[in-house]
Amino acid sequence: MASIREIASKAKVSPATVSRVLNNDPTISVTKETRKRVFDTAEKLKYIPVGQRAIKKNASIGIITTVSKTQEIDDPYFRLIRRGIETEAARQKLAVNRVMGLTDPTKNWDGLEKLGTIIVIGSIMPATLKIIYERNSNLIVIDDPSADIKYDAVYSDLKNDTFKVLDHLEKNGYKDIAFIGGKKFFMDELGQPIESREDNRFEAYQEWMIRHKYERYLYAATGGWGPLEGLDLTRKMLHERIKKPSAILVASDPMAVGVLRALQQENIRIPEDIALVSFDDIEISSFLTPSLSTVKIEMEELGRTAARLANDRIRGDRTVPIRVVIPGSLIIRESSEKKA
Repeated sequence: MASIREIASKAKVSPATVSRVLNNDPTISVTKETRKRVFDTAEKLKYIPVGQRAIKKNASIGIITTVSKTQEIDDPYFRLIRRGIETEAARQKLAVNRVMGLTDPTKNWDGLEKLGTIIVIGSIMPATLKIIYERNSNLIVIDDPSADIKYDAVYSDLKNDTFKVLDHLEKNGYKDIAFIGGKKFFMDELGQPIESREDNRFEAYQEWMIRHKYERYLYAATGGWGPLEGLDLTRKMLHERIKKPSAILVASDPMAVGVLRALQQENIRIPEDIALVSFDDIEISSFLTPSLSTVKIEMEELGRTAARLANDRIRGDRTVPIRVVIPGSLIIRESSEKKA
């Protein structure tokens, strides 16, 4: 659906002129040629006046996630993104429906085309995104910068956020920095994890260490994303490495809880022996002992931004896909205090 700005660009007049011409404003003074050009362009682009658009029918957001309802409740990342969507949608007077989770035992693909937009949360296989897009082209993807550029996308600036953390650690005297993180899985329409890739934080860690000529310190262990995985991967690292690292960058706060526990079981002091920095800034981070330095990921803002993009699509204000990158904030706490 064409917008006023698109018609203005094609007709080579201002958006205000297009609006007044199409609304038959009697006070506007334009030539017959200009008026005809505006109407011809609007017809060619299949412009539908706002008053004639089925806003109420389509004023809805369908959510497709890569987690189950139970996982969504338990996982602060997905829960807060959803809350951001719902908060902004309410402000925009849009209905929000959880259409399905890809891990749900039964899924219904019918009716997606009747919704105003579809917001996908998580990393989904390109073929699965294509299935959704063919049913509803108003598609917004959260948390997947690798998604095709024909979709709207909103995601965190994990690469530069990782650089911030590493710069902070180096400034405080830490150079032998290890990485503990998780694999990124892409899910298909059956809810099966088909493909895994290295997480952006891991790739940024490698790039930064090589650029700063710290290749000799490179060490990474990756697996799942929970506390138990953090515990096991840390034990593995302490067993494999002859010399302990001076700092550990962890890809998520839940993993960092397990990392912290493993270090404390070995009587390793934090940050005196090993500094620790993570990602997410979930509520427990500030209550750990020591409190956890972490990058605050703007989860609710990811959701709010996606809802605003959805509203643009529903109203027909924009047809060009856009990508929004939201930076995080490094919060310094006790676990990465300056090295003596």
